[in-house]
Amino acid sequence: RTLLIMRHGKAANQASHLGDHDRPLTPEGITAAQHQAVLHPPAMRQTMLISSARRTQQTAQALMETWTAQGQERLPEHRSLDQGYLAPAALWMDLLSLVDDHSTSVWIIGHNPGISELIVHLTGDYCSLSTADIARIDLNIESWSHIAPASGVTDSTTPAEALNFAMQQPEKASPSSARHPLKADFWTLRRI
Repeated sequence: RTLLIMRHGKAANQASHLGDHDRPLTPEGITAAQHQAVLHPPAMRQTMLISSARRTQQTAQALMETWTAQGQERLPEHRSLDQGYLAPAALWMDLLSLVDDHSTSVWIIGHNPGISELIVHLTGDYCSLSTADIARIDLNIESWSHIAPASGVTDSTTPAEALNFAMQQPEKASPSSARHPLKADFWTLRRI
């Protein structure tokens, strides 16, 4: 089973008239999510768990709209979760354990520190996700109900900042990287 953990795109600063839950994405945040969608197309039998915050909902929307524009016909089943807003890692573990086993792959679109802590719980790897970053984790479980600490390994991370730079440099792309602008250079875990 595969888990893709994504932090929401860059959000507007907290305005006095908006609470944290209602902060929207900036144009840069939308663009970063669109770029990630190009590199991470949807798979069959996928579920997407999304915090109910406006910025995470807009991140998911940017992914879905990009996939639809690309002609993708198989989009993840998506669920908005009030309990996903600022959820700690333990709550994400509980939510994952409830996913139907028909789904072989799950996306989480959430917030730090909970989603970065989830990576530590599942893999033992320290990874602090910046906005719109994605970590892909391969899980050694037969059922989502078996998810447990140390049940996965980090396959890759895709830092949005590097992806945005690569997308702005198309003339520098080599023929072998035409389909995947990042190639292997950016598919590395950012460790501190």
